[in-house]
Amino acid sequence: MGGGHSHGGGRRKEVDTNKLYEALGVGKDASTADIKKAFRKQAMVHHPDKGGDEAKFKEISKAYEILSDPEKKAIYDEHGEEGLEGGGGGGSGMPADIFDLFMGGGGGRGGPRRRRKGDDVVFPLKLTLEQMYTGCTKKLRLTNNVVCVPCKGKGGKSVVQCKECKGQGIKLVIRQVGPGMIQQMQQQCSACQGQGSTVPAADKCKKCKGNRTNKEKQVLEVHVRPGAAHGQKMVFEKQADESPDMDSGDVVVVLQQVEHPVFRREGDNLFVKKTITLLEALTGFMFTLDHLDNRRLVIRSSPGEIIKPGDFKGLRDEGMPMAKNTYIKGQLYIEFDITFPPSGSISAKAKSELKAILPNPPAAAVAAEEEKARFGGAGVSGAGASSSSSSSSGPSAIDEGEDDEEGVTRPLSRTIEEVTMHDVDMNAERRRHQQERRGGGSATDVNGDDDDDDDDRRGGQQAGCQTQ
Repeated sequence: MGGGHSHGGGRRKEVDTNKLYEALGVGKDASTADIKKAFRKQAMVHHPDKGGDEAKFKEISKAYEILSDPEKKAIYDEHGEEGLEGGGGGGSGMPADIFDLFMGGGGGRGGPRRRRKGDDVVFPLKLTLEQMYTGCTKKLRLTNNVVCVPCKGKGGKSVVQCKECKGQGIKLVIRQVGPGMIQQMQQQCSACQGQGSTVPAADKCKKCKGNRTNKEKQVLEVHVRPGAAHGQKMVFEKQADESPDMDSGDVVVVLQQVEHPVFRREGDNLFVKKTITLLEALTGFMFTLDHLDNRRLVIRSSPGEIIKPGDFKGLRDEGMPMAKNTYIKGQLYIEFDITFPPSGSISAKAKSELKAILPNPPAAAVAAEEEKARFGGAGVSGAGASSSSSSSSGPSAIDEGEDDEEGVTRPLSRTIEEVTMHDVDMNAERRRHQQERRGGGSATDVNGDDDDDDDDRRGGQQAGCQTQ
């Protein structure tokens, strides 16, 4: 008899099967989800990176690793920690998937856990607008990692636990970053490359040479439906690299439309620009357009129709096929631009003929403009006009602000000037104005008057700069 325990063969040794449950603060009837939840809660408090006690963190990590594994939990409930090989397989006392736990992942390495998914492979597939209009099939050649068949992804005949990380795949590294300051961090085990196990050189698989996977080429057929959209994704599930430790990722094909020299696409509609002459705009036109499906469209204007610059005309059912129903199509819009004859190319005779053919402005409007061009358009109001002034050949001069007896303001006299137009490149003019604004100009107040004080100050400064 010693310590209340019997070493005789007829009595069973009493063991402690409550310690690990007490460390996590759960009862023996706790489910795997409850155990996981309790560990996450305590780990956030006792993790060394959070300023917690490292010894306490190792204790709860060890408790979680054992209790989250149904087989280890059953052994512990029956025989305690002594019934587990190596004292429960605690090792460093830290689950290999600690970061998965904080991010909502699976349980410990020894217990049931959700398999992670590998990285997806994204492949941009460039297509012409013709291919997206009619649909096509493209072949995508890939070189993937595939689980080795002879060794079933084990890497060899015998697999032993890594001695460096004790099967965890990661190691806790402590390094000094300053006087009295240390940093703890987890890093992948270099001995086993994070696998937690190694294969002796003599037992390595001859096909994969211990790598557990082999390179294989495969071909994926990408079927592009008519009317496919730019940026559309086509997913091939579990066609990316394989791994014995995780599920395969997906191959994601992203359709990318190449710019077309004639057509411009907006959703299910197509746009083209067409330039015609002034004669065609006035008298009618006919032109052909080669469509994306190799059809040739013959397009004519309606009788008597006149096209103005910037006009749009539409063709129904000649746009892109609809994604949901490829037999229904959008519209094709034609934007017209008019080319006018160059200056000086129309003779005087042709001008006379055009004036006789084309509609002229109303005669009264022309006469009114001529009258204003000769006399300024200022006359004397009837209230203050005398009989002599009414028969005058021109307007009478009136002083500014002079009112008649009834309070009606008379129009002012005008000075008539003949001006000449010149050609303007508006893009160049805008650039010049922007440069002038960046270089500075005279300040103008709200009423449009120059600020004389500011001008005087600026003038003084400029003069001072010039004399220095």
